[in-house]
Amino acid sequence: MSGFAYLLADEFCDGNVGALSFFVGTLGLGMDTQRAINGFQRMKLNEIYGEKLYLLWNDCCYRDTKRAIYIMLHDNIQNIQRHINYENGRGIPYTVNEPEPYKKEEKGEWWIITFGYGHEHEGKCVKIKGTYGEARAKMVDKYGIRFAFQYPEEKWEKDWNDPNRPYWMEDIIDTIS
Repeated sequence: MSGFAYLLADEFCDGNVGALSFFVGTLGLGMDTQRAINGFQRMKLNEIYGEKLYLLWNDCCYRDTKRAIYIMLHDNIQNIQRHINYENGRGIPYTVNEPEPYKKEEKGEWWIITFGYGHEHEGKCVKIKGTYGEARAKMVDKYGIRFAFQYPEEKWEKDWNDPNRPYWMEDIIDTIS
């Protein structure tokens, strides 16, 4: 761990080995490190660090590091504090559907993937459900690697309804869930 990371770990973890394990685990996730640090900073500003941070990760999120970071960034502080329930010594687990927006991220969403130049389906697209990576994997499994772009369905619908939409936006030829 670099000197800077060590200082951050000391600030956020307050000597708690469990919180340190959580912090170090975020560094190896392949996730946006700055996003994770922003979550830790938000917790520190609201006096959730050390043992309380460990309770959030361990008890409330069952050591699901990605979910804990999501909650640290997006859930309201009062709800996080209620889940930590520090007075009773144990955290209250988040349910599968809590917080609600995480449910969408956890299960994936609909994506529109377009075909690349020269492909037999050039100018067409496929609608696929999953996380970003799952949707790409499903596309490769069925159509190979010659696809062009991947869009969240919401952006696609907004662009599709624009009368000045890009010329390449064509019909959906397949839906994969």
